[in-house]
Amino acid sequence: MNYFVRILLMSLCVICMLQVGAQSVTNSKTKKADKAFAVEEYNKAADLYKKAYSKTKNRALKAEITFKQAECYRLSGNTKRAESYYKRALKTKYPDVVVYLRYADMLKKNAKYTEALVQYKKYVKLNPTDIRGEKGVKSCQLAVDWEANPTRYKIALMPIINSKYNDFSPAFGNKEYTEIYFTSSRKGSAGTDIDGRTGESFTDIYKTRIDKKAKWRSPTAEMETINTDANEGALYLNQRGSTMYFTKCKVEKKKQLGCDIYVSQRKGKLWGEAQLLQIKVDSGTTVGHPAVTDDESTIFFSSDQKGGYGGKDIWVVQKIKRNQWSEPMNLGPAINTSGDEMFPFIHADGTLYFASDGHIGMGGLDIYKSVPDSNLSFTSVINLKSPVNSPGDDFGMIIERKDERGYFTSNRKGGKGGDDIYQFELPPLIFTLQGVVTDSRTGAILTDANVQIIGSDGNSDDAKTDNAGSYNYKIKPITSYELVASMEGYLKKKKTLTTVGVEHNKDFVVDFELDPVVKEIILPKIEYDYAKWDLREKSIEDLDGLIKTLNENPNIAIELRSHTDYRGTDAQNQILSQKRADACINYLIENGIDAERLSARGMGESEPLVMEYKDGKLKKGDVLTKAYIDGLRRRKHREEAHQYNRRTTFKVISQEYVPKPKEEVKEIEVEGPTIELEDKKKEDVKKPAEDLSDQK
Repeated sequence: MNYFVRILLMSLCVICMLQVGAQSVTNSKTKKADKAFAVEEYNKAADLYKKAYSKTKNRALKAEITFKQAECYRLSGNTKRAESYYKRALKTKYPDVVVYLRYADMLKKNAKYTEALVQYKKYVKLNPTDIRGEKGVKSCQLAVDWEANPTRYKIALMPIINSKYNDFSPAFGNKEYTEIYFTSSRKGSAGTDIDGRTGESFTDIYKTRIDKKAKWRSPTAEMETINTDANEGALYLNQRGSTMYFTKCKVEKKKQLGCDIYVSQRKGKLWGEAQLLQIKVDSGTTVGHPAVTDDESTIFFSSDQKGGYGGKDIWVVQKIKRNQWSEPMNLGPAINTSGDEMFPFIHADGTLYFASDGHIGMGGLDIYKSVPDSNLSFTSVINLKSPVNSPGDDFGMIIERKDERGYFTSNRKGGKGGDDIYQFELPPLIFTLQGVVTDSRTGAILTDANVQIIGSDGNSDDAKTDNAGSYNYKIKPITSYELVASMEGYLKKKKTLTTVGVEHNKDFVVDFELDPVVKEIILPKIEYDYAKWDLREKSIEDLDGLIKTLNENPNIAIELRSHTDYRGTDAQNQILSQKRADACINYLIENGIDAERLSARGMGESEPLVMEYKDGKLKKGDVLTKAYIDGLRRRKHREEAHQYNRRTTFKVISQEYVPKPKEEVKEIEVEGPTIELEDKKKEDVKKPAEDLSDQK
């Protein structure tokens, strides 16, 4: 036994020595690559990792190098290569489950939402505590819908400004919006070195303006006091265009030294020497992307300083006095995430726009907005969706003060280079309203009918229907409307509509069918239990509709009539119909209708119904008399005819009622007439309905 144990231990030692040897060989090969990666020279690091990969045969080390290559491509913005190398890392069994997340992220940025969704779900199973997985799942699901249902924003690639290099972070140069400053890595920059992260020149700030022909001129970078051999960009200019706040990222011996915000004052046509903005942050902290309020008393910026929620967060400082600022305050978890929040812009109305890769979104960086609440705090974010956002990186939005129009940056497909500047505009919503007014009984069009429209904004207007009975209006966004159609000889009708919450152009159609005032109108849902007069729930629905009609026509008075079928004696049916009519009147009064506008009349069986349309065996024009009903063979058809005769109607008897002031309208309890039955008992209409077994 001891012999075999010794052999086993010796074998394990040999294996470990071989692995350590392989590791040391690879470490020597990847040392330069790791060093380049550490100083963010990702393109150089990727080439060095490629060489190291070819010189090792150890599978685990090959998987590790492959993953590092993928990281280089991801961080340098080459999403297609990054996707390919993360996929290879998975095949070579790279052990860290984060490879699923990275692979999914690249698939999403390359608009492969279905494939990305599969990888995010795998990551959720392997690492359920990391919310990035669930956010990725939701992002893919929503992105498909957002692409299929874009918002009303119209976007276009800016002419002249863009090059085959990176052009990004526009800023307004004046309050007329005729000048734009932006950042570019195009050839001709002040520095001669190449940025190891991008493989392009260091960035400078460029300027363009609209000429007399309303065209943008070719950009220039003639700002010697601003542009240096460092990276300059992501800037803000005040309303007068006299003060520039911009980001400068210094590099020394190919090492990134972090970024700071600088300020320069314009003197005539020249910019003065830039001064470091004294924001209190820890040493080695990166600070950039200034967004300044109109009065220049508040600055929002992006920073990776301690106390944040993830990579880079958005912070804010307040001016205490000249050249002195408050301690930075983090905007909190509603805005900041475990990812990066950058490129803020503060609108004149207080709305914050920013870019993030940590919120639910369509690709890499998406643009979001947050409207401050009553306490001036930012508590929620809104994704601007497609077409502003895309599977790529979208950031650096600026917006005019009055119109929802401006510019942003994107590296989406269809651009001219890497990052490109796009212009956008939100066209005004267009809502139209049209309809036809007709006679409810005959269907005839009503010409010269009046349709009044009353808006929640306090405006109102009237229109007359034309020879086709039509009317039309243009209506406004975020407004509710009340429509009242009227014509002499007809009851008024009121309808409502709203454009609140409607986010796309829409043609509203609202037709009216007006009831002639001479017409006796049947309330079809008013039905009663056998030999009773208390109201059913369906009956109340019809009476509520009648209340609406009375309120819409405050000058009419009505007579409400109740009819029975012919079964039972004339006296009994008269009593029952009167009680039913009185029950309806009482309900109307209890719901605010003045008793002086109402009268109740029990018709008994005296007026059999004349059918106005065909219903089974009952034909249009049939008069449902006793003889007609008795002539129907089937009991079912006889019962249907009886039900038609048991009806309640109302008729306009006056259009001259003058509404009383509200305080004069009293809740009057109407008592029905005292009725003497065969057993000489007196009944009151307010008494609960009782059994009258031979009545219906």
